[in-house]
Amino acid sequence: MAGSTAFGIALLLGVASSMSAQVKVGDNLNMNLNGTLSAGYTADYGNIMSSDHGFTFGGDGDLSGSYYDPNFVSFHVQPFYNQSRANSSFQSISDTSGVNASASIFAGSHFPGTISYSKAYNSEGNYAIPGLSNFTTHGNSDVFSVGWGVNLPDRPTVAVSFQRGANDYSIYGSNSTSQSHSDSFSTSSTYMLDGFNLNASYRYTANDAQIPDLIANQTPEASNTSSNSFTVGVGHRLPFNGSFSVGASRSDTSADYVGGSYSGTIDSLNAGMSFTPFSKLSFGTNAQYNDNLAGTLFNAVLSAGGVLEQSNLNETSHALDVNNYANYQVPAAHLVFSGNVDHREQSIFGSTLSANSFTGTATYSNEFLGGFLNATGGLVENTVSPRSVNSLGWISSINYSRKVFGWDLFGGVNYSQNQQTFLIAYTTSSYGYNAGIGRKLGRASHWGATATGSQTGLTQQSGTTSFNQSYSTALSVKWIGVSGAYAKSSGNGILTGAGVAPIPIPVPIVNPTSIVLYGGHSYSGGIGISPVRRLTISASYARAFSDTTSSTLTSNNRTQMFATRIQYQFRQMYFQAGYTKLVQGFSLAGGPPAMIGSYYVGVYRWFNFF
Repeated sequence: MAGSTAFGIALLLGVASSMSAQVKVGDNLNMNLNGTLSAGYTADYGNIMSSDHGFTFGGDGDLSGSYYDPNFVSFHVQPFYNQSRANSSFQSISDTSGVNASASIFAGSHFPGTISYSKAYNSEGNYAIPGLSNFTTHGNSDVFSVGWGVNLPDRPTVAVSFQRGANDYSIYGSNSTSQSHSDSFSTSSTYMLDGFNLNASYRYTANDAQIPDLIANQTPEASNTSSNSFTVGVGHRLPFNGSFSVGASRSDTSADYVGGSYSGTIDSLNAGMSFTPFSKLSFGTNAQYNDNLAGTLFNAVLSAGGVLEQSNLNETSHALDVNNYANYQVPAAHLVFSGNVDHREQSIFGSTLSANSFTGTATYSNEFLGGFLNATGGLVENTVSPRSVNSLGWISSINYSRKVFGWDLFGGVNYSQNQQTFLIAYTTSSYGYNAGIGRKLGRASHWGATATGSQTGLTQQSGTTSFNQSYSTALSVKWIGVSGAYAKSSGNGILTGAGVAPIPIPVPIVNPTSIVLYGGHSYSGGIGISPVRRLTISASYARAFSDTTSSTLTSNNRTQMFATRIQYQFRQMYFQAGYTKLVQGFSLAGGPPAMIGSYYVGVYRWFNFF
């Protein structure tokens, strides 16, 4: 092993002597290549894998160039091999290999195009729990995309693009896996004709996904969705620095998933105009009509990865929204007054409602008591018919920052009540806060701390509240820096391929059995030191505890990650050593939590090959 290590180091040193300038192939092809090469000893162990160790090579490169002229054809090819382990900047427990490539064609012409491709093997990723440290995943992915444009003078512009992607991963410590495949195609066109701005577009998307069931020992959910959407629009300038626009769209969506299927069409119209007769005054109106309000809600659930309530799918619905607004600025008083009158009509799920909403706000922004103050306050009156239900709400926020005896202070709070949501029958209330303090301690030292928190929920429906809070602090003193953080969150959501997503709309639209309640807390800390020139040492630790509950089952989950890294530069070489350990488990998965450890000792060097 010692002989292999010596050979690897000698190879890195030997390559340096072959460095040269830019390479020109023939009369028209120019290329540059740079990258890093590494060699070292690595070992992996754990309770879900076989232990292994040995000498490894790694590296990454960046091959760039052009043919004839950069505006004719230019390209980048960036391969990487064994570039994600405990010694790397990514602090990963997996070795990742792959390639990223892109090319630009005819960039300086009326017909520009782009092509790109990326592929990664055994890459590390995250499965998100809102407000907490994410769960660690690993898997493969690839994406291919191509785009082209036509930009002829005095002719309609055309842009066309296509993208295909695939991803599959598994979550450490769980039996859950996820696979997804997506295709998308879009084209758009714009044209200026006698002062009228014309536009049109078409988009097709298709997604196949198997969503991991993180909290229940059941078969993962699978879904297959596709959609087509068309839009057209026209706009024109008006007197008094004004403009108007009119547009129409149609979208067709179909979906098949475990437990049911859905298909629907949504037609919508929109129009608006605005004026700014004076620099301090602006006003306008906007109107939207939707002939399938339920379909819009269903699409929001499907796009988030949710499952629909089958009994609601055949409902007829529509919606009309007319909004009028005005803003007036009073510079001498540092005030901005805003008014809004909104009329809405909705027919959905067997109920027809209309609502009028009147909103008035005032915003003050100015220096105050040696600092800067920004404050907003306003009232909202909502009237819902035919119930003749009146509700009074308000909007308020205040933020203030100031420097006091060398201390940087800032803080703010916001609160709102009875704010209209997408559906007339529902309003939301929320509050939030933020605060921070910081101070420079000498020429090269600083300390700071921040705190944030928020809560929001539907006023008419219990169990829809989401809450999160976080606290963090960091101290740097000359050659050492430390940091720490704590977070806590709770709420409800739905399982998706990327993690738990907060429910986008009220429960009657979402299938109640697909709702996930989540809650937990996490904390983390880190330290970095550089006691001598060219030497850096860092370490970090993160741990999270959470509970996820479905309609029938509850899972207790935990994850913790420890990583440390040492780097020392000597001449043009870098010595690196690192260690990473992950422990992650889910009670419903059965068995002990997964444990994986990895360490590495080696050298690397950057080269400009040509």
